[in-house]
Parts: sequence; C-alpha cells; structure tokens
Amino acid sequence: MPKQVDHEARRTQIAKALWRVAQARGLDRVSLREVAAAADMSLGQLQHYFTNREDMMVFAVEFMNRKNVERVAERMLAAGSQSPRARLRAIVLEMLPVDQAAEAGSLINISFLLEAARSEPLRDYARKRALALRGVLEGQIALAMRAGDVDGSRDPAAEAALLVSLADGLRANFHLGVHTAEETVALMDGQLDRLFGG
Repeated sequence: MPKQVDHEARRTQIAKALWRVAQARGLDRVSLREVAAAADMSLGQLQHYFTNREDMMVFAVEFMNRKNVERVAERMLAAGSQSPRARLRAIVLEMLPVDQAAEAGSLINISFLLEAARSEPLRDYARKRALALRGVLEGQIALAMRAGDVDGSRDPAAEAALLVSLADGLRANFHLGVHTAEETVALMDGQLDRLFGG
C-alpha cells in the first residue's frame, strides 16, 4: 500500500525551512534548492508543492500571517480585556518587533516587501495584504467610535493608515537601532492614547 503523505504538514515543513534559511541569509538570497535541503527533501519533492520562489514566498508569508493571528488572539486572552483599545493594541503590537520571534519575522517581512517591490505578482499580493490589514484596523476603530471610546469626528480609514505607517516606521527604526523594543511599544501606545483621547 502506498505511503500516505500529509500535504499540509509537508507545506508547513517547507514554510518553516524557508524561514530558517531566510533568517540566516536574508529572504533575497533564498533559493528553492536551499529550502529543499533545509526541509530535508529533494528539489523535485519541493517543486511538487511550489513551482517557483514567488509561490513559495507567498505561502510562507501566509503561514506567518496565520501565526500572527494566533498570537493576537493569545495577547487578547492574556490581557483579559475585550475593550476596543485592548483589541486594537493587541493587533498593532503584533506589527512590531517586540520580542525575539517577532524581530525575526519583522526582518523577513521587510525582505519580503523589498522582493515585492521588484515582482508584480508579489507586489499584488503584498498590496492586498496591506489593504486587508488596514481594513481590520479601520473596523476596530469604527467599533471604538460606536462604543464612544474614540471621538466620532475621527476618520477610521485615515487613523488606520496612520497606525500602519507608524508601525512601519517604528519597525525600521528598531532594526536600525534608533529605538529599543520598549521605546517602540511606548511610541505606539502614545499614538493609541491620542486616538482614544487619553
């Protein structure tokens, strides 16, 4: 009887291998052959799942996004508060390199964005992903406005765009050594205080 292969487990194995190689060498230097070796499989086996680097990178970023969503849920449970501010803070903190795991993911995310700037399929994917994130933040801000926690004259779309832009800038400055992780969180908390009128 032929051996059954768990294809989702195999794809996860590949995604994890890609992240290990990317952490060591940078995403721009990752090849299918290196990822296959890191995943302990042949290049032919890997190409059964991904025919090119772009497909593999999109899957790996989607894998990271699923992990981010899990961490947001964990952060919200740990906070024990379901207030609009607590929910929004849980989401924006996931966008920042606040610990070792997030720092590694943040660097890879920056590398992915650089790759996306040079590749139309990756750029299209990155654009949709950015708009989806902005939409989530916009929805949370709109809920906070309805609850009376945020001034009703605010523009949820503009506030969401500002939070994303601030997170992007803070991430870059953290990696350049301009801010510590604690300073990065404090600056984001300051923006949330302004948004929530604190």
